[in-house]
Amino acid sequence: MIRQPRSLGRRRFLSAVAAVTASGWAASQVSTVKADPSVPQQDPSVDIVAPPSPKVQPFVDELPVPPVVRGSRALAVDPSTHRFHRDLGVAPTWSYGGAPYLGPTIEAHVGEPIELSFSNSLGKHLFASDVDTSMDGATDQDRTAPRVAVHLHGAVTPPDMDGHPEDTFRPGETKLYRHHNRQDATTLWYHDHAMGITRLNVVAGLAGMYLLRDDYDTGTAGNALGLPSGEFEIPLVIADRRFNDDGSLRFHTVRWIQEGRWEGAMLGDLITINGTVHPRATVARGMYRFRMLNASNYREYRLSFSNRTRFWVVGNDSGLLDQPVYLDEVEMAPGERLDIVADFTGLRAGETVDLLNSFEFGPGLAQALGAQTIATLMRFVGTGVTGFAAAPPTALRGGKRRSAALPPVPTTGRRRVITLNQFPAASWPPFTGNMNNLRYQDNPIPEPRQGTTEIWEFVNNSPDSHPMHLHLVRMRILNRQPFNTIGYLAQNPVPPEGTYWAPDPTRFLSGAPEPPRAWEVGPKDTVTCPAGMVTRVSITFPTADELGFDPDAMFHGGDHMMMQGYVWHCHLIDHEDECMMSRYRLRR
Repeated sequence: MIRQPRSLGRRRFLSAVAAVTASGWAASQVSTVKADPSVPQQDPSVDIVAPPSPKVQPFVDELPVPPVVRGSRALAVDPSTHRFHRDLGVAPTWSYGGAPYLGPTIEAHVGEPIELSFSNSLGKHLFASDVDTSMDGATDQDRTAPRVAVHLHGAVTPPDMDGHPEDTFRPGETKLYRHHNRQDATTLWYHDHAMGITRLNVVAGLAGMYLLRDDYDTGTAGNALGLPSGEFEIPLVIADRRFNDDGSLRFHTVRWIQEGRWEGAMLGDLITINGTVHPRATVARGMYRFRMLNASNYREYRLSFSNRTRFWVVGNDSGLLDQPVYLDEVEMAPGERLDIVADFTGLRAGETVDLLNSFEFGPGLAQALGAQTIATLMRFVGTGVTGFAAAPPTALRGGKRRSAALPPVPTTGRRRVITLNQFPAASWPPFTGNMNNLRYQDNPIPEPRQGTTEIWEFVNNSPDSHPMHLHLVRMRILNRQPFNTIGYLAQNPVPPEGTYWAPDPTRFLSGAPEPPRAWEVGPKDTVTCPAGMVTRVSITFPTADELGFDPDAMFHGGDHMMMQGYVWHCHLIDHEDECMMSRYRLRR
């Protein structure tokens, strides 16, 4: 479906984005401030943001831990209700499997298939007035009978089991997903992926964790790696949200953008963790393993602890690292996961330490929309009781009673240039976001050969950082390198949208290549591509024999249409709804 243009109700948004887009992504005039989480997050000098969430007292509600389910089962996609904070009213929400918000943590074992049957029992869309029918795939029917698709993010799945954004089902319909779990133990997550309304469905509550275990990383007290388990292993689903006075979720966040039109970024002013606003967690003196997910639509985080205690990163998107990395801060973009071990050994009874965020938005769309840093996310309170005492092992892979060491990174293969673009437009939406200047249905699409390696160069000439996600495959980061965006755009005029545009960035490079950050080594399914940088990744595309299924097989999708292949997109969820998503195929 081709996106239909809509007239621009206000010129202000276009002017803001154009100001940011021109002259080297100069800073917009919206300031970024660090804010106390107990105070509504709004800069009084800026009138573009909707009314702030009600004022709430932070750190009074205990962190909830989602229930764990195992094995094949049926999970309803249901309307529900949830109180996000004791000072907020009960809110209508959506959830999986009868939860009040979000879904249960699904645990599975490597090599043991499971079947998950999801039935769509939804009624009127929770954000019916925010459905924008100019988005690919979105129609008026989504307001009253919303589509869903369940994507297991990071999973190795056949195309008909992948939760393809066009393979959707409406209320009264059921979809069965078979997951063979033929991949390394890791932290996955499942979430809605319905084309054109993903951003709305996820905020409504359609997301949950999926932990894949193996014989070494079992999640039990007797696991071979000696990592914290049981009560000392906790998922943390981090997402910013905004609320109305009655405690209900608010999606529309920018005053001067007409309701029902795409905004560019859903930016909350309060942080939820596992569905609770700025919670507190009581912790024993010892080690805790946190399986962390950035489930925000748009917000990035730079995480640290208030006492500057260092912690170990033991894994990322696609599984354990070879060795733990000892750090005092780490960054996460939307869609990324981190597996960390935190040390509360020195925390005495009644003492507290906070999980902090110091990420500040650059001069891009987020600042144009009034984004601000939310500095404190949650609080840990010591009980004084002795807990899990052992630090992580010095080696997590390779050797006896451990999974195989990570293979070397392939550094040669076909080179493919991918431009990440945001250009001002004269119609609605007020800027064009895309890859290679193409919309979702445009050709050519990438068609790599099975069994080959390609080097993808993400050339980000936009003002925003884009976390890029490819379904099915793993990426290994080679490096990132600054380039001259102004010169690149000046020397390579952009043709009309729909015409392939991917100029070689080589002669515009500046500065030395930067290696991946310590926590980014190893395979990843989501890679942050900063503004003004060329991010190079190595991708080896698996064969049908390796996978045990044909990744290029045709299948019946939503509305019984024949489909083929997978998608790749920016995981700023608002962007993937607005054409920063494309198709690809793995040819034999």
